[in-house]
Order: sequence, then C-alpha cells, then structure tokens
Amino acid sequence: MVKLVSRFLICISLCISHLAFSMTEDDDMQVSTNKIVEGILSFSHWPRVEGQPLLCVSKQVNYFNVQESVGNPVYKVVTISNPTQFLSAGCDAIYFGRESVQEQNNIINSLTDRNVLTISENNPDCVAGAAFCLKRRQQIFKFLVNLDSLSRSGVRVNSDVLLLSKDGDD
Repeated sequence: MVKLVSRFLICISLCISHLAFSMTEDDDMQVSTNKIVEGILSFSHWPRVEGQPLLCVSKQVNYFNVQESVGNPVYKVVTISNPTQFLSAGCDAIYFGRESVQEQNNIINSLTDRNVLTISENNPDCVAGAAFCLKRRQQIFKFLVNLDSLSRSGVRVNSDVLLLSKDGDD
C-alpha cells in the first residue's frame, strides 16, 4: 500500500511538473527536470534490473541536478565526463546534456546487448537519438517520446507516461 501511494505521489508530481510547473530560476528548472526524470524512471521496467536502475548523467547537462539525485529512492546516479564511459559504466538509463543527436545515436548504437532508457535535453525534434526528449517552452518543461528508440531500448514504460508526452507535441 505504501509503495502504491508513493508511486501515486510521484505520478502526481510528474503531472504537475510536466503540465503546469512554471519556473523562473535555473534551480527551479533543475528541480522540475529531476522530477520529470524521476517520474519516467519510476514507471519504467528493465527486463534484467533488480532494484534501482543506474542513471548515467552527462557532465554536459544544463538542467539536471546530480547532487539533488544522490540518494534518490527510485534510481542510483553517476556522472559521466567522457562519452566512452557510457559504454563501461553499466548504465540502465542515460541522461544526455549538450551531446548532439548524432553523438546520442553513436552512443546508443554502441550499447548493444543492453536495455538502456535514454533521455535528452538537446533533441528538439525527438525523431532520432534518445527515447525521451525534454522540451523547454519559455519556462515550462514538457517531454516528447521517440517510440522507435523506446521500443529498441527493450525497456517497458507505463502507458500513462507515454500519454503525458502527447501534451508535449505542438
């Protein structure tokens, strides 16, 4: 029951962050971004991951706050400073920062035999590269889903999360 209530609260938090959370400062944007990532990861299932998935966060991020995520009950976090580290870190999820869509594709394509969920803050069209793409409109964050990348990842994501992304389409 506690787990169900906890997931419900995370879902509500994700909805608020996704649909209506307006920010005025960089710190607020990081909080919103972290909540969106937490919501996505909490409603995802990896076929071979027991416990918390490992989120590898690029050192090139603008909006994600790694320090805020340390000790997160949904996922473990590690910062990656060199793209080759994504291959050896054992990532279950990757949060890309300023990496280009081509760099994202190169990293994703090199992760063969792994089920890795990918999220990007630098992929405005979301037609290649990461499975989830954060989209900033003025001071509001939304996200888009690249269903092709998501299906190739092998990670199952609750359909309610996918429905929320429809509001990101303009």
